[in-house]
Amino acid sequence: HLEWSAIAIFWLNFLAMIPLASILGDFTEILASHTNEAIGGLINATFGNAVELVIAITALNNGEIRIVQASMIGSIFSNLLLVLGFCFFFGGLKYTEQSFNQTGATANMSLLALSSIAFVLPTPFADYYDVEDHDVLVISRAAAIFLMFMYVLLLVFQLKTHKHIFEGEDEEPSSVPFYAGMICLTLITAVIAFLSDYLVQSLDGFTESSGISKTFVGIIILPVVGNAVEHITAVKVAMNDKMNLAMAVAIGSSVQIALFATPFTIFYGWYANVDMTINFPKFEVALYVMSIVVTFMVVSNGSGNWLLGGMLITTYLMIATGFWFEKVTTYV
Repeated sequence: HLEWSAIAIFWLNFLAMIPLASILGDFTEILASHTNEAIGGLINATFGNAVELVIAITALNNGEIRIVQASMIGSIFSNLLLVLGFCFFFGGLKYTEQSFNQTGATANMSLLALSSIAFVLPTPFADYYDVEDHDVLVISRAAAIFLMFMYVLLLVFQLKTHKHIFEGEDEEPSSVPFYAGMICLTLITAVIAFLSDYLVQSLDGFTESSGISKTFVGIIILPVVGNAVEHITAVKVAMNDKMNLAMAVAIGSSVQIALFATPFTIFYGWYANVDMTINFPKFEVALYVMSIVVTFMVVSNGSGNWLLGGMLITTYLMIATGFWFEKVTTYV
C-alpha cells in the first residue's frame, strides 16, 4: 500500500474516470441505435446517476447527511446548467441552430419546477412556521413519495402513452448486439463507481490539504466528477446534431436526480435509521428555483445556439462563485 497524499488520490481517480466516461458514451450511442433516443437517454442518465447513488449510500452509512444533500442538488446544477450549456455551446459552434423536442423539454422542466416546491416545504416553509425537526423529517418523506410517484408517471408518459413524441429519426442499428453493449455499459459503470469510492474516501484529506470547503466540494466538484459520463456523452451527441438525445441525457438526468435519486436517498435513510431530509439552506433553494427559471426560458422555443449555451455556463459559474464563499452549518 503506497502512502499517497489525499490530493494525489483525488486527482488520479478523477483523471482515470474521464476516458471511461468517454467509452461509456460510445456504448450509450450503441444502445440508443437499437432503441430510440428517449430510451437511449434514459439508459445513459440511469447509468450516469448510479455513481451518485453509490456515493450517497456510502455517505449515508457514515452519517454524512450534508454531503448527500449537497451532492444531490449539486448534480442538478451540474446537469441542468453546465452539461446543457456545453451541449448548446459546442453544438452551436458546429451548427447555426439546433432544434429539439419542445414537448419533452417542457415536460421535464415542469417536473423540475414541481420538485422545487418539495425543496421549499422543509426549508423556508418549516423555518417560517417554526416546524419541529421531526415534522421536517415527515414532510421530507412525504415529499419524497410524491416525487417518486411523479417519476413513475413520467416514465409511463415517455415510454408508453406518448412514446411517439420522443422517437427520433430512424438510424441503422449498431453491429454490436444490444446485450453486449448493456454488459459493457454495466461493467464500465461498476469500474467508475469503484474509482468514485476511492475519490470520496480522499475528500476529507483533500479539503484539509487544499483549503477548499466541504460545501464547495460537495456541491460543485463532486457532482462534476460524478457527472463526467453525462458531460462527455451529451456534448458528443450534441456535436453530432442529436439534440433530442443530448436533452434526454442532460435534462433527463436532472429530473432523475430530483424525482428519483433524492427520494431514494430519503427512503434509504428511512430504512437505515438516518434522518436524511431535503432541508436545504435557503440560499441553495433560491438558486435552485432561479436556475430552473433560467433554463426554462432557454429551452422554451425548441431550439438552441451557442449564445444560449454561454448563458447557461455563465449562470453555473456565478453559482459556483457563490458556493465558494458559502458557510453552512451541519443539517441533521
